[in-house]
Amino acid sequence: MPSTIAHSLGVQVSGSEVPLGRVLDHVKDKRLLLVLDNFEQILPAAPIVGQLLAASAALKVIASSRAPLRIAGEQEFPVPPLDLPDPQHLPSLDVLAQSDAVRLFIERASAVRPDFRVTAENAGAVAEICNRLDGLPLAIELAAARVKVLTPQAMLPKLRQGLDMLASTARDLPERQRTLRGAIAWSWDLLSPAECKLFSRLAVFVAGGMLPQIEEVCGPAKELGGDVLDALSSLVEHSLIRQSEIEGEPRFRMLVTIREYALAKLAESGEHEDNAKRHALAFLGLAERSQPHLQGPEQKRSLDLLELEHDNLRAALETTITRAMGDEACRLISALWRFWQVRGHLVEGGQWASRVLALPLDAVAPLVRMRLYEAAGGMAYWRGELDIVKDFYSRALEIADTYGDESEQANAAYNLSFVFGIPSIDGSRTSLPRALDLVRVARTKWTKAGDRPGEGRASWALATYLHFGRPGEVEPAKLEEARALTEEALSIHRERTNRFDIAWDLHLLGMIDVKRGRLDEAAQSFREAAGLFAADNDLSGLAVIASDTATLAAARKQRERQAVLVGIADTLAKKSGTGLLNNLRTQDGRPMPPDISPDLQAEVRRGQAMDTATGIAFALEDSVAGE
Repeated sequence: MPSTIAHSLGVQVSGSEVPLGRVLDHVKDKRLLLVLDNFEQILPAAPIVGQLLAASAALKVIASSRAPLRIAGEQEFPVPPLDLPDPQHLPSLDVLAQSDAVRLFIERASAVRPDFRVTAENAGAVAEICNRLDGLPLAIELAAARVKVLTPQAMLPKLRQGLDMLASTARDLPERQRTLRGAIAWSWDLLSPAECKLFSRLAVFVAGGMLPQIEEVCGPAKELGGDVLDALSSLVEHSLIRQSEIEGEPRFRMLVTIREYALAKLAESGEHEDNAKRHALAFLGLAERSQPHLQGPEQKRSLDLLELEHDNLRAALETTITRAMGDEACRLISALWRFWQVRGHLVEGGQWASRVLALPLDAVAPLVRMRLYEAAGGMAYWRGELDIVKDFYSRALEIADTYGDESEQANAAYNLSFVFGIPSIDGSRTSLPRALDLVRVARTKWTKAGDRPGEGRASWALATYLHFGRPGEVEPAKLEEARALTEEALSIHRERTNRFDIAWDLHLLGMIDVKRGRLDEAAQSFREAAGLFAADNDLSGLAVIASDTATLAAARKQRERQAVLVGIADTLAKKSGTGLLNNLRTQDGRPMPPDISPDLQAEVRRGQAMDTATGIAFALEDSVAGE
């Protein structure tokens, strides 16, 4: 390195002289800017840079490197990927062309095809190409060069097939810059054996991972050949992985293009199968640890964690299903279903459950299968598909009565009650006496087991069934009994700070008060419930609350406001996959968009166009007692 610097600066070095000494003498008292490119190739030479800086206070050094030099006076300036457009929400063409990534694509594409322009036809493809390449300048340059023979629309499906498409034919570029794979391989070749092993193993993580799971999947240190955290730090320094912070904890992720290379290396190593199973077990553990907190004080934090790790959980499900790991697949479904319900992934959750149900499950323990049936039934219930719920819940109750304890039997009976207690869209499945019998059985068993939250849920279910009917059609005595039961449930759940149950208690209390004509009290309950649902980003709950407030508006004879709220509820229901509103339509006479008067359809569309925050703010606005 000193010889190269001396040559570049025109410093003559005789055969007997030490090059570094001559360079140090040369830079003394000189005002110089020394640029050292690709320094990652010679990181052990970093102390020489320190000596040069010490020799001259006026010397400045810019070193481009995939890892820091770690010398005194060093200031790192990480070079992030280019700013990217959102392919799902494209701006106007003029604004799109100002995106850093798109602008680079246009410049490089124009160099090989002077008439290239971003148009309405290719804008979406250009934006997705830039996003798929993570905003990496080299990758974008290589892709843009392909415009000479491929339109962006034709390029995109080929790009999805892999990195090898991104190869430049330019003869004046070094090999590592002629293909993206070569650029990544350049960094790979600089890694130690332990770092190489960790890099390839990290490929099983989708959209990154937190340190505990990385250590569980990629370690232990003895097997890896080095400390996981040390190797991670080195990979960060080499820019092969990126570090961010989530609630004070480090999170590590690979860019998509780099992960593809790492996956290939993992396949070459023969470790892919073992690593995929380790990954699945690690995220099964995370899901099962989170499950008990999905309805308590830690509800939002636990839901947010599962949302953050959703891609990894999907990968874990795929691993357990394709490898017929029946026990683990069942447990993942039962641990995740409430998350899917609350966060608006009901359709996806149902699809995962269907795939698991198709596995050979005879060897799976009965209670594990029972929880799978409960999860599948729960998701079908929230989607409003009551015609298939009965089978799942009946099978769960049969297993619970044979193998389960009092609480498990109570929960299974409670679940099955909804099949008979909630009207189908055509009202054909309502069998209120059977529903009430099942809930009373559940309550007795929960009481015997000392399960106070369970007792509260039983009171809530009884109140739900008793208050069925359109406003003005329910017997006052039934409404008073239902309200007392709901107050009891709310009191129990407030004791245990069960946010999920508290919110649903308040929803029911508000609907009972609407039917009692206590509209201001109903509005207060809806407001508190909506606050809990919004804080936890519970889309299913928000859809029902929007529908509740539409019923309140109808009771206040606010026709236009009701129409807007019906539109808001409709959008939230579709976004969350919640089909229950159709069943509530039978239960309470709630209108859906087609039921609204033709002269108010514009208001319905206005509500449908609102985003979630705007819609809920509208639903909670104070309103007068009539138009």
